[in-house]
Amino acid sequence: MKWFLRLLLFLIFSWQPVCSQTSIPQGHPVAEIFTDFHINIDDKSGTTGFEINRAYLGYVFTPDQHFSGSIIVNPGTPEDLAPGSEPMRYAYFREASIAYTNSDFRISFGITGTRLFSFQQKFWGKRYIANTYQSINGYGFVADLGVAIDYKISNLVKADITVMNGEGYNNLQLDNSLRTGAGIIITPDEHLAFRIYGDITRVEGLWQPMFVGFAGFKNEKVTIGGELTYKSNLDLIRGHHAWGFSTTGAVGVAENTELFARFDYSASIIPKNEARPWNYLMDGDFLIVGLQHTFNEYVKIAIDYQGTYPYNHDSQPTDMVFVNALFKFGTY
Repeated sequence: MKWFLRLLLFLIFSWQPVCSQTSIPQGHPVAEIFTDFHINIDDKSGTTGFEINRAYLGYVFTPDQHFSGSIIVNPGTPEDLAPGSEPMRYAYFREASIAYTNSDFRISFGITGTRLFSFQQKFWGKRYIANTYQSINGYGFVADLGVAIDYKISNLVKADITVMNGEGYNNLQLDNSLRTGAGIIITPDEHLAFRIYGDITRVEGLWQPMFVGFAGFKNEKVTIGGELTYKSNLDLIRGHHAWGFSTTGAVGVAENTELFARFDYSASIIPKNEARPWNYLMDGDFLIVGLQHTFNEYVKIAIDYQGTYPYNHDSQPTDMVFVNALFKFGTY
C-alpha cells in the first residue's frame, strides 16, 4: 500500500492551489429504478408477479473541477447475493466514494464500481432486463470497497487498475485478502471495441484468478457483442474451475425501437477422478429475446422472453415472459 499512500499525498498537496481559486460547488441528484412484471409460463414455482430489482437514490457533489463525492443508497434487493442466500428488502450503500479527476486520470476511493463488467454492461445497455453473466454465475461484484484508477493513455487505449476487498458492497468485513484487477480497452474507431480484463485474489491460501475477454461492434442500426470468462477455484475448492461466454445483439426495427437477443453458455470442468462437471446442477444456457422502446433519455420499456436450459436432465427448464421498465436520471 506504500504506492497508494504516496499517490494520496500527491493528490492532497496538488489540490491546495486549486482550493485557493474561486469555485462554485455543484451537485446533482441520482435515481435509477428497475422494475418488471413477469409471467412464468409453466408457473410451477409460483414466480409470477411484480418485482423491483433496483431502486437507487443518491447525490453527487462536486466542490471543484477535480474532486467529487458520491453517495447512493439502494433500498432494494442486493444484486450480488451469495449462492443460496434469501433475497431481503433492506437499504444498503451501492456507492459511497470520493473521486479525484485530472485530465486523463481518475481515482475513486470507497465503495465504488469494480471494472469487472462495467464496460460490457454499458455496451449492451440493457442491464435493467437481466443481470450480467458474471453476476449470475457468481464470478464477481458490480461494486466493492477499495480503490479504482482509470487512465486514458490515448484516444485509442484506456487502462484501469482496482484493489478491492473482494467481498462485494453488501459484505464489507475484513479477511486479510484483497482482489486486485487490471484491464485495458482498445477502440480502433467509433464502431469497434475490445477489452481484456484479469483479476486475482487469495482466500484461505487458495488463489482465484479470473480472465475476461470482450469484443463488440456498434453503429446506428446494429449492436453485436461477445465475451468469454474463465475463473479458477470458483467456490474456494481447488480444481473447481468454470468458464462460459455471453453474446448479445440488437437491430433497430423502427425509430427508438429495437429487437434484441442474448445467449449465455455456462460450464464447469470435470475434476480429476470424477465422472461429471463439478457444477453440473447449475451449468446450462440462458436465452433472452425481446423488443425495447426508448421513450426518452429517462425511460425505457421492453417486453421479452427469458428461458433457462440446464444441462442436468433432472432439472426443469424455465420459460418466462417479462415486461421490464427503466427510469433513471443523473450519472455517477
